[in-house]
Amino acid sequence: MISGRDIVYISSIEWNFLWQGHQEIALRLAAAGNRVLYVENTGVRSPGLRDASRVALRLKRWAGALGSKGVRQVAPNIYVSSPVVLPPFGGRWRRLLNRKIFLSQVRRAARSLGMRDVLLWTYLPTDTTIDLVRLMRSPRSAFVYYCVADFTQLTPHTEKLRQSEREIIESSDVVFTNCSELATKFSEWNANVHVFPFGVNLEAFPLKARDRVAKHEGNGHEKSFEASGAAALDGLPRPIIGYVGGLHRHVDFALLREMARARPLWSWVCVGALQAAELGELEGLPNIHLLGQKPHGELVEYIRRFDVCIVPYVNSVYTTTVVPTKINEYLAVGKPVVSTDLPTVREFNEEHRILYTAGAEREPFLQAIEQAMQAPEDAEVVSRRRDVAALGDWQARFHAMSRLVEAQLEAKRARSSASIEGKRTGLK
Repeated sequence: MISGRDIVYISSIEWNFLWQGHQEIALRLAAAGNRVLYVENTGVRSPGLRDASRVALRLKRWAGALGSKGVRQVAPNIYVSSPVVLPPFGGRWRRLLNRKIFLSQVRRAARSLGMRDVLLWTYLPTDTTIDLVRLMRSPRSAFVYYCVADFTQLTPHTEKLRQSEREIIESSDVVFTNCSELATKFSEWNANVHVFPFGVNLEAFPLKARDRVAKHEGNGHEKSFEASGAAALDGLPRPIIGYVGGLHRHVDFALLREMARARPLWSWVCVGALQAAELGELEGLPNIHLLGQKPHGELVEYIRRFDVCIVPYVNSVYTTTVVPTKINEYLAVGKPVVSTDLPTVREFNEEHRILYTAGAEREPFLQAIEQAMQAPEDAEVVSRRRDVAALGDWQARFHAMSRLVEAQLEAKRARSSASIEGKRTGLK
């Protein structure tokens, strides 16, 4: 188990954005006795108009942290840095400015916390990350790259990203990926590659409803979920077909619209941040309910009220390597799941035979939903769904990842000790 380390954690999302594996791992690293400097997303592309609010919030957080040496504490042992940084993959002058501005901000933040020989953990394969790693790496440091997306599909600088990602993979002590396709690709450049799809926090998604008190997004505050906004769903017409997650460009809005029109007596509920500029007329349909982003700790109350949970993703080059985290969250609550037949979903289902899959077309997807509603819902079926979800338990997954990283740290300590001993002996 990694413990007693200083960790610079280069995330690809903000701390208070959609709760994902980035925050789950950071919390577990902190709980294990490490100090974590969580560096919020520095991006893989230039921001556009749709990013204006996010950029404004970044500037606000950056300015607000000036009095505390560029960090704010969000949980025990977790400190967040919100650096102002120019987009990656620009000209030489841009990279030079990033070194002077971004790297100095993070380095000052780490120094203010007294961090030494940091463990560097990144989700971003950019030239900005490369420069930060070069600046902060020491002989006793370790470097971890966790790839959870095909970033070449998210930037116009495809070739530059490929080059920087290869450099990061080759220089990493351990590489984690979310799917076998990326692992196979990366193994050409690093022999220490392991597949770890994002997991599920089983405590946050209990099978049985109960009056519970849960930690709220790692901020140390406790909140009772006896009364939840999800109770408003109780008045909707059944069945309730539910989706939890961001409404981004990888969601098939046309498919959702066509299905909602074909089944006007069904309630279609989407719980998640509105991340796409256009929602494909979803907002104009009376049986579609867009509820927006909800606290992660409350999602279980919404899922519990769904009759069928769906993953209506487009089948694209990008989603070829996407592993929908929400699948295990749905299964943990014992719900039937219908998903478009993405490669990673097919791979998951070939192993577990637990999902209903269909092409991204109205009739096949509706037939899969109806099949899910007509299938038996006895205790054995529900329990098996929970058992499959438990295979992706975050705590077990974190322990396995931690052992792999700790093995690298131990090897570095051994080499460093041998080097020191060799020098001492040579002086005699």
